[in-house]
Order: sequence, then C-alpha cells, then structure tokens
Amino acid sequence: MSIKTFEIPYFTGINQSGFENTLPSRFAIDAVNMDTEGGKLRVADGFYKYSALPVPDMGRIELLCCLKTPEGDVPVVMSGGKLFALSGGSWTHFYTAQRTSSNVTCDSAMVRIGSTDYLVIADGENQLIKFDGESVSPFGSEENCSDIPVSYLTMYRGRLFAAGDPENPDRLYYSVLPGSGRTVENWGYVEASPAVEGGHTDVGSIGGDPIVAIKALSNQLLIFKRHSLYRLIGDRPSNYTIEHIDADMLETKHTAISVYGDMLYFVTQEGLHYYNGVTVRPCPDMRCIKSIMARAELAKCRSVIAGGRLYFNYTSGMGDEMMVYDLEERKYMRRNGFEVSFLAVMNGKLIMINRNRILYEFGASSSYDGAPIEAYWKTPISDLGDKAAIKSPRMLYLRGSGSAIRIEVELDGSKSGYIALLRRNGELSVTEIPVFNEGRCLSLTFSNVNGGYFELEGGVELEMRLRRRTE
Repeated sequence: MSIKTFEIPYFTGINQSGFENTLPSRFAIDAVNMDTEGGKLRVADGFYKYSALPVPDMGRIELLCCLKTPEGDVPVVMSGGKLFALSGGSWTHFYTAQRTSSNVTCDSAMVRIGSTDYLVIADGENQLIKFDGESVSPFGSEENCSDIPVSYLTMYRGRLFAAGDPENPDRLYYSVLPGSGRTVENWGYVEASPAVEGGHTDVGSIGGDPIVAIKALSNQLLIFKRHSLYRLIGDRPSNYTIEHIDADMLETKHTAISVYGDMLYFVTQEGLHYYNGVTVRPCPDMRCIKSIMARAELAKCRSVIAGGRLYFNYTSGMGDEMMVYDLEERKYMRRNGFEVSFLAVMNGKLIMINRNRILYEFGASSSYDGAPIEAYWKTPISDLGDKAAIKSPRMLYLRGSGSAIRIEVELDGSKSGYIALLRRNGELSVTEIPVFNEGRCLSLTFSNVNGGYFELEGGVELEMRLRRRTE
C-alpha cells in the first residue's frame, strides 16, 4: 500500500474538448456560477437593480442600448415600437413607431450631426429615428435618399453605413462624408465632390443570402450575409473594394457579434469564431464548451464585451444561461439561475434586462438581486493514470475563506458528501477535511451552501492510499 496526493494546482475554466481522463485537474468538466480569475475558485458576483422601476408597457423588448452623453450613458429601450429612456430616475416615453410585424430587427449607432450627438435607431420597417436625450425626430429625408427602412447600422471612417433594406436585402448604403455643411443624414450623390458623396452598392448576387449584419473595424467593414462573409476596404467611394472572404459560413446574427481590440468575435451554433483580419477562424478553444453549445438555442443570443470578458446568452432546455469568455486568460465559465431578455454595456458595466422588464447591473453583489446564487465546480473523472490501483481518500487540504463549502467525492459512481466551515481569513491557513470512499476513478465537486460565498486560493490537495486488488 502506498500514499498518493491528487493535486489541483489552480483553477482554469470549463473544458469539454476531450475525454475526461485526459484533461488536467485544473479544468472543470462542468461548472456553474463560479469565477477563476487569477487561478482562484470563488462564487461569481451577482447583480443588483440598476433601476427599481420596470420598463413601462408590455411589448416585446426589441432593443437595449444607450445614449452616450458627457454625464454618462443613458439607458434606452425599444419595446413594441415604443422608445423609453431612463431620464431623471424614471422611464420616459419619447416615441412610438408603427409595427406591422411582431418580430422586427433593431439596431443603433451613435452619430454626430452638426454639433449634436444623436442615438440613431433602425427597425427595418420605418424610416430611421434620432434621439438626443430630449426628443425624437426622423433621421434623413427622401430628398437626401436616407428615408429608407433598414435594420443594421455602423460607423466606418466617418460615414454611417446601413443595410437590411427589406426591398433590397443585398444592398449596402453609405452616407456622405461629414464636413462643410454635409452630415450623415445625406446618402445621396455630391456632384461637386465625388470623393465625399454617399450612395449604395449591392453585395453578392446569390439569392437567399441576405445581409444579416455589418460591423466596422479600424481598416475594413465586414458584411455578414446569411451564408457568407464580405469585406469593404477603402476610404472613399472611388476606391471602395468589396471582397468575398468566406462561403458556407455558419450563420450568426447582428446581436451576436462583438469587437475587442480590433478583433471581431461572433457566436454560432458551434461556439465562438473570430475574424483575424484576413479570414474567419474558430476560436482554438471553441470545443471547450461543445456539449453546452450542442444543446444551446441561439434565437435570442446577444453578445457584448465588458471588462475584458465576452458575454453571450442562450437558452438551454427551459432556462436561460449566459456564457462568460475571458479574452485575456482564454477560458469559459457558465452562468445561470436568472432570466435574460437583453444584454448591453453601459459605462463599461454589463447590463441586463429580464422578462420582468427590470434593468440590472452585474457587479459586486453576493446574490441575484436577493435570490441565492447556486454555484458548483466539478472536476473531470480520472483514474489518475493508474487504473489498477484502488484509491482510498483520507484527507482533503485546502486554503479558503468565506462561509461553508460542500465537497462531494465520487469514486466509481459512489458519492460521499462533506460540509466544512471556512474561516473568514482561512486562505492564510490550511483547512483539513477528513473524507472516506473507495474506488478507481475519482471526481471532486465543490459547491456553495445555501447560496453562500466561498473562495479557494492555492489549489487543493487530496491525500489517498493506493492498493492493488491482491493487497
């Protein structure tokens, strides 16, 4: 009989890319509502009310965005064609659009017209509107060729680009270059100066492949179609070049695309992809969440980036979930236990609105607005490289702080659970937890108790005895 120590040196993220027996112990085969920043394992932060007042009306939430002002971001919501803004601590109704469909596609962009900053909103059914924080007015005019209903907006090299015209689904519109009395509300020709004129162009010629998103990087405009990807390069209409990048690409949607440091990420049914400046590639670690994505429904997916992390929501089974991808440490964590209707970023913080039409901010909260956070971390099942040996755990060593922690030791499908109380400053000392079980294949699960908080630092060690069948 010999002694062996099973060690988790630090904690990383979820990894479902291979057989559990081959995965390092620092990964979780499944985890919920945990955070592993810096290699620690702790219960993730919750959220609290950004505003206690629900968005008025009962229409479908079509858009959550913000008007950027010198005093900070002003939350703006489109609900059933009605525009509301959180002004003076209460929701104010500013505008109502006519709706012929209950499933419109909305988008927004910040623009400057003259000396005023506006939030421009598209819904694919009506002429664009612009909001300055005090009133809503129509954007553009028939005279300036800019009264066309579109669904997608972005700013690129000082011009406003638009797409999603239901009458011309392959068409890309662009405004004049602002200056000398010109504004982005003009999408027409400027005979005196063709270099600054507006206009439009059709992208691709295959039917059934409409434009579904447009996103700008510093030196190119990406045009997502349903099954392909194009890019526009150049700084004026005379040298605009549209190049076909990829065909047979997995479908995405404009709300599932985010830009981080001039790198574009987008969510598909297989997971995260990125654009590297030349072509589209799957993220190298995309398969780390392959089992989760296999059962994910992306119809209501929103992707945003805040604080160096990419967040996207999806539906799994009957519930909402949110994936968190750390763009610096390259790891995934899963969040659930709450409803998500829309995600956005305001003042650099992650903001969410749920089906109760309440606006929440994620941050330093130990609950989901008063509801407990149920969190756990499950290690891969492993024979520890010694299939013949029968493992008999004796003592678990960890350094942690918080309230209580529940540890489940699973060996050959047989589970035994233990609850240990952690000291307030327990990370400065080692906690010993006696454990008992026996088998050849081992897995550990760490979870909180009654929604409480805990944090483990310095990894975990499990001391066990090994014996052969003949011993």
